[in-house]
Amino acid sequence: MRIAIDARMLKSGTMHGIARYVHELVSCLRETGGDHRFFVFVNPGSPLESMSLPSNMELVTARTRWISLLEQAELPSLLRRLRADLFHSPSFVAPFYSPCKTIMTIHDLNHMVLPQFYTPFHQAYYSFFVKRCIKRSEAILTVSQFSRDEIIRTLKVQPEKVAVTYNGVSPNYRRVTDPEKLQYVRDIYELPERFVFCLTNNKPHKNVHQLVRAYSYSGLKIPLVLACPFDPGILSIADQYGKKHLVFFSKFIDEDHLPAVYSLTDLFVYPSTYEGFGLPPLEALACGSPVVVARSSSLPEVVGDLAIFANPFDYQDMARALRAGMNDTVARERMRQNGLRHASQFSWQLMARQTLAIYEACGRGKKISEVAGADWH
Repeated sequence: MRIAIDARMLKSGTMHGIARYVHELVSCLRETGGDHRFFVFVNPGSPLESMSLPSNMELVTARTRWISLLEQAELPSLLRRLRADLFHSPSFVAPFYSPCKTIMTIHDLNHMVLPQFYTPFHQAYYSFFVKRCIKRSEAILTVSQFSRDEIIRTLKVQPEKVAVTYNGVSPNYRRVTDPEKLQYVRDIYELPERFVFCLTNNKPHKNVHQLVRAYSYSGLKIPLVLACPFDPGILSIADQYGKKHLVFFSKFIDEDHLPAVYSLTDLFVYPSTYEGFGLPPLEALACGSPVVVARSSSLPEVVGDLAIFANPFDYQDMARALRAGMNDTVARERMRQNGLRHASQFSWQLMARQTLAIYEACGRGKKISEVAGADWH
């Protein structure tokens, strides 16, 4: 088959969420792609340009940016020129009129569940194009059972059309013990000797304001380090509790340095109210960090019983969880001992093999339920 994959969302410095998924998919298909021919759509400057590619994989430069009206004209044109048999949209972007079969990966339904957090353009784009593209797709892949249930219920998609292919944890996410490397990373990011760590962004559903309120209320004495853009509103919350001096914003943390940061922190916390998967808590567990997460959406499914859970809408309960995360030595040791084993169950190679099986099933006109059985995982 001639398979096209959209990787235009990949940009330097954007290696979490959808971008990470696409990067790992393309990377793994280099080894597991079989006899198929792959065309990977990129924008100029893509990180994939530095990747060594096999003879059956080619980068195709697209002029239009990811999520734009003009892509609705360019994508079908590229697919016709390449004589593609199948187009994989690893996000909610797909051509309304596709000259070939299409499958989509829908990571979550943020745009529908939380429309107030998105621009009118994105809301309109999702309502007009995405819903219709989902209906016309041969198959829908998603990254958790939570998201699968949401897609089936909200979009009225036939269950046999939706398959779960879990995200993975890269092998480099392991506990770092080299004291020189740890000190090097600590110095680069000016990290305190002890700290609570949160890797996130400032979107409202990430719940950072609630986290800072809970941290300030908790009575913890060690600093809170937030790896997200600076927000004066967050500091004003801490200031109300006299904790402003204990809340720090980190500059952007390079992907290669994250395992060391996870290894340095006393506690990783992820208070998000809505996640299709939630990769950072799993990566933190792989690095031996105790974890506090919100009891919401997909997070309990992903971390299993290897976390301390909190109600993300109750700052007092979140404060309780933070104190437990710091002081419950039995729970902390259990997470440290079992975190890597648990995280190792989530493999990018497995995700790529399952995705390839979906490609082949769609190419042969088979239902994906014939390959995505009960023993899929």
